[in-house]
Amino acid sequence: MLTKVVPVLRATSLMQPISRSGHGVPHHWKSMREICLENKSHMDCLPVPEGCWQEAYNKQNAKRNMTLGASILSFIVTWGAVWKADVIYLNRAPPMYNCKKPKS
Repeated sequence: MLTKVVPVLRATSLMQPISRSGHGVPHHWKSMREICLENKSHMDCLPVPEGCWQEAYNKQNAKRNMTLGASILSFIVTWGAVWKADVIYLNRAPPMYNCKKPKS
C-alpha cells in the first residue's frame, strides 16, 4: 500500500512550488509606469503650456465679453418687442373692454 501512496506524494510535492509562486509580481509583468505610458495616461503625455498665459486669458475674456454683450442686447430687443406687442402683463389688471362706469 505504501508503494502506491509514495508516487502520489512525490507528484504533489513537485507541484507545490508552482502553486506557491504567487507571492510577488512576476518578472514578465509590466510596471505601472509602462502601462500608463502605453495608454497615454501618464503625466509625460500631457501637453506642455506655451506662450504667455495673460495673452490667452485676455483673448478668451474678450470673446466672453462679446458674447455677454450680444446676450444682453438680444434680451433688451426681445423685451422691447414683447412690451411693444403688449403680450405680457406685469402684475397689472388685464385690459377691461366694454366696461360701464358705475352710476353715481
